[in-house]
Amino acid sequence: MVECVIFDLSEVLIPGLVGVEKELSRYLGIPEKEILPCFEGRMRDKLFLRQISEEVYIEHIIDQKGWDISIEKVKQAIRNNFHNEIEGSREILTALAPRVDLVLLSDHAQEWVSYIRTAWPFLSLFQHTFFSFELGRMKDDPQTFHIVLNTLMLSPASCLFIDDNPGNVEIAEAVGIPSIRFLDAKRLAEQLKVADLKCVQHKNPQQGHDF
Repeated sequence: MVECVIFDLSEVLIPGLVGVEKELSRYLGIPEKEILPCFEGRMRDKLFLRQISEEVYIEHIIDQKGWDISIEKVKQAIRNNFHNEIEGSREILTALAPRVDLVLLSDHAQEWVSYIRTAWPFLSLFQHTFFSFELGRMKDDPQTFHIVLNTLMLSPASCLFIDDNPGNVEIAEAVGIPSIRFLDAKRLAEQLKVADLKCVQHKNPQQGHDF
């Protein structure tokens, strides 16, 4: 029986960096497809582990790529992107809240999470939140999942993990946590039924979800 559902944040509930390329492309005059890869890599991991600040992270990208843009404009574009959401996910989250414990596990930057908390009150639905910058490790480390399970005092089999990253899903499953790779809310609703959360039943987008 599923007692706890552990959600990823970025690209499952709201966008992370995916989407920021649209606004930055207009500022920079370069194709969107060239922008997002600039945010990936070792420096992003350092940001998520709180080893560097957001300021240092963005300054590094601007310098490396020779972008003609201010740090503040990039920071604002990132925050603007956080105001979007993944269609249908919040409705699933809200419907699950009375039925199971909800946990958030996210590789993220401290500065961004501080902003997201003010923008999205629905994050209060989570009984527990775990962020990489607090744990000092990310989801590519199996120990991250052991820490979460030990903190919650739950067995792996009593939890369900939802993440868009196939690598994270693979690691969670290796730890023993049943997992779903998130693709979209419609498929998630269907998969939740299979995962013994039969209270979740997807309707068409106009009607929302019947839980």
